Amino acid sequence: MFMKVLKIILKLIVYGFAVIGLILTAGWFAVKYNLTMTVAMVDKNNDKYQAASLKYAAADKYDQLATSTSGSTSTLAIDDLERQITELNNTSQQLSELKLRKLRDLCKISVIGEAAPVNAKNILDVYKQNASEWLFNQMVLAVSLRLENNADWQSRLDDCDTVSIISLSEAEIIKAYAAAQGQNIFSWSNTESWSVVERAVLKDEAVIRKAAKEAGVDPRTIVSILIVEQLRLYNTQREYFEKFFKPLSILASANKMAWGVMAIKEITAIDVEKNLTSPNSAFYIGESYTHLLDFTSADIPKERYDRLTNNKDHYYSYLYGGLLIKQLIAQWDKSGYNIARRPELISTLFNIGFTRSKPKADPQVGGSIITISGVDYTFGSLSHEFYYSGLLSQFGY
Repeated sequence: MFMKVLKIILKLIVYGFAVIGLILTAGWFAVKYNLTMTVAMVDKNNDKYQAASLKYAAADKYDQLATSTSGSTSTLAIDDLERQITELNNTSQQLSELKLRKLRDLCKISVIGEAAPVNAKNILDVYKQNASEWLFNQMVLAVSLRLENNADWQSRLDDCDTVSIISLSEAEIIKAYAAAQGQNIFSWSNTESWSVVERAVLKDEAVIRKAAKEAGVDPRTIVSILIVEQLRLYNTQREYFEKFFKPLSILASANKMAWGVMAIKEITAIDVEKNLTSPNSAFYIGESYTHLLDFTSADIPKERYDRLTNNKDHYYSYLYGGLLIKQLIAQWDKSGYNIARRPELISTLFNIGFTRSKPKADPQVGGSIITISGVDYTFGSLSHEFYYSGLLSQFGY
């Protein structure tokens, strides 16, 4: 009797291990061959992101207008904008438009300051460095989405688009918010996790800039995705993060289904490599990038893994991430859609993968859900909030 029971137990153990092995094997193949899909949803503010991208495209004419006499780029400091206003004394229509633009921008900063003084300060700091109307309005949008339930505030913000006079002067507005302190309206930036991630990102500033330059992309776009991946790791693997990464203020490295600080899947890394050498691919970005990811050993899978999981040097994580961004932008550009200035859409596509990137006139922002201190964000919305928050802008991002 005893032997019979023992045999049954042994069979159950063997069968149990067989089932576990089957599940693990299936999981491995699913990840390797991209059979798993990110659980994603469309962000509640998707329509607002889309409307803003269309509305603020018209702002380009003001950026071009402000620089048309000097031939400089549209990324100008507010002092340059003031100089342009002074120089345009012979063209009254242009002068009037520029003066109104500046006055209405200052009006919006003042209204934002009533509800979110720290954010008004951040917008003002960026505005002093870069008077791009596109950037300014996107920063205002990011704040207004956090105050969308305040109808009176929204009404007064909207009124700024038609005012011709404001009660406070430029000097008074600057003085009011130059040293503002307190809570940021973006609640994730008030958390301990952000403090840890911020310090760690700054340590990688030089290597991020190097990878961004070689990939030909905006370094802040890379950082906007990096921030989301890091905050997600912090809030889903908190004990691991607290024990190993917080004390040293270093970035966490994904090492299961995705690799490195940018959490790039193996199949995605392989696709990025293939796209560099495939002129017929929709994701091809040109001959000058062909050899950026050439391997130096015969064991390519190991070298790829070592590149992306190197905790001492994150260069390849950023380079693969930057090239992925570049390839996604190229795909959409070839279909007639310029998404280079849509970080919320780029990050969404980064999150959901190559196979689900379908260029179209009405793209959807969203992606996987990240929960921080009880607040749910989609991948794309959190990237948008960081990109237009002004945070880290003092370091040139």
